[in-house]
Amino acid sequence: MKLSAYCDCYTDNSYFLFNKKNHITFFNIHSIEKIGYFLAKNPTIGESFVEIISQKYERTFSKLVAECFEGKVFSIEKRLKVKGMDDVLLQIVLTPVFIDPENPQVACTIIDSNRKSNQMKLLDEYSHLASHDLRAPITNILSLSSLMNFPDMELFDTRKIKELLRDINFQAEKLDDIIKMLNSLINKEQEADDFIAESTRIASKHIMLIDDDSLTNKLHHMIITKHNKNKRVVQFGSSISALDYLKQNKPDLILLDLNMPEIDGWTFLKLLEEQKPDIDVVIISSTIDPAERTRAQSYRSVKDFLTKPLTYEKIKHLVDN
Repeated sequence: MKLSAYCDCYTDNSYFLFNKKNHITFFNIHSIEKIGYFLAKNPTIGESFVEIISQKYERTFSKLVAECFEGKVFSIEKRLKVKGMDDVLLQIVLTPVFIDPENPQVACTIIDSNRKSNQMKLLDEYSHLASHDLRAPITNILSLSSLMNFPDMELFDTRKIKELLRDINFQAEKLDDIIKMLNSLINKEQEADDFIAESTRIASKHIMLIDDDSLTNKLHHMIITKHNKNKRVVQFGSSISALDYLKQNKPDLILLDLNMPEIDGWTFLKLLEEQKPDIDVVIISSTIDPAERTRAQSYRSVKDFLTKPLTYEKIKHLVDN
């Protein structure tokens, strides 16, 4: 579920327009199951709203609509008791519409506040995780890394440096777990699809690394060449320079990042498939969004989708002879 989905509670609503005679000039009911407890019967165009609203709410509603024609705006929440069910909480918004001075109208929007409340709770939970839990390991990592500049750092033996790196790694793992938790909140109704694709070529001797992060490229280059001395590995910090290289060269395999400036990974894939559709691509990305994995499967050149950090165990089936 994307973040925009948390605002759906404001779009999937029921709407009514009333004229000065209280007749319905337009309506759109999103869920009669919810607002059916507020209405006495299904509405029809030209009918008075007095006839469709439950009698117990009719007097108050009529008074508010009359005041709306005088320019006032109302937003009220109504909890409806439903036998054998949880209470239904509706937000009713009444707004004057004066587009045509000769024909003023009142718009009535009915929002399912139960749904809105649930979404807002998720946003509150997301906000708390981001501002509290997420900050803790980040500040620890920054503090630990700052020790690298400690005046006596050159006196540290290998054991102490390894301990420091282990502490940094532990905090980074905590940070990664929290980010995954945040992602699961946003994508609560989605699951990552298993990547089903053909195997890449058995022998990938000529490999391109495309990532705007130079450190990532260096680390990936080191991982691949450490175990495969015979590989030709070339690095590119932008998609533009990589496309220029492809005009005169044809690698066996491309390891591609998605989030890059100028030309992102998706645009690069489109251009690649137009020029050289038979080159294998493996996406190496920090994203854990299931929608990204699903989108990757729509490109015939993409053979796998790996999540950073890259390890030799993750890629040895791609680069081993």
